[in-house]
Amino acid sequence: MRRALVGCAVAQIVVVILQFYLATFGAFQMPRPTGSEAAAIGLHAANGLFVIPAVSLAATVVAALAKVPGRLIALCAAPLVLSAVQMLVVFPLAGLAGATTDDTPLASLFVYGLHAIVGLGQLWAVIVGYRAVRKHTRTPVDQPQPQTV
Repeated sequence: MRRALVGCAVAQIVVVILQFYLATFGAFQMPRPTGSEAAAIGLHAANGLFVIPAVSLAATVVAALAKVPGRLIALCAAPLVLSAVQMLVVFPLAGLAGATTDDTPLASLFVYGLHAIVGLGQLWAVIVGYRAVRKHTRTPVDQPQPQTV
């Protein structure tokens, strides 16, 4: 289970870094897609909607099965929770601030700025989670785990 947990932690880092790459990949697409044209930013959206939550859910389940401390399980779940925040809080707030498919007023742009900050939170969580997983897997199985506050 420890090797699987390390693998899940690495996978979380990879998909979150990929998310940042795909954001710029789509942001710099020229000419800008219109109407029904395929947009490169769709890869960013698909990764954020499906891949990050799936990998995070898998990491959380593996962490729980490995009986790691609750803080470590929470770090594995954090990208999933933050993806939900993006979809259920940030984007609806931007809509309330006036964002539409045709217009993004200044107020909604400030709200969309939170999208990047939440993404940085995901990056922080997967890096801290990976470091905690590595530290946890280096301690012998029969030795009691140190409690951190």
